Amino acid sequence: MGRAWASGAGGGKSDFRSDLDKLGITVAEKYLAPREVEVWPQHADALEVFLQCAGQWLYLPSFGGAPVAQGLDRAAVASVMQMLGVEDTRQTLKRLQHIEAGALEVMRQR
Repeated sequence: MGRAWASGAGGGKSDFRSDLDKLGITVAEKYLAPREVEVWPQHADALEVFLQCAGQWLYLPSFGGAPVAQGLDRAAVASVMQMLGVEDTRQTLKRLQHIEAGALEVMRQR
């Protein structure tokens, strides 16, 4: 799930295609087609927390390069879990960390 989020495969409506067309840029269809990602019920809370924390990434400066993503701010994660009323915070955090790891894998390849 994290890889799909970080690679932009959320399937939401975007003006990306029209922007490419205006700029005369051709991109292979496999990079434009939205992908569906199945979410098992036991992972729904972790995904919801992850999506709610999408703006809470921590970055470290990189000498001579772009900042490097380190992960989600754990204080923000705890706050979101509390606001959402997540009951099993320990298990949700474990599942969230798997999603986060997938997202970091993609984000660090850029």
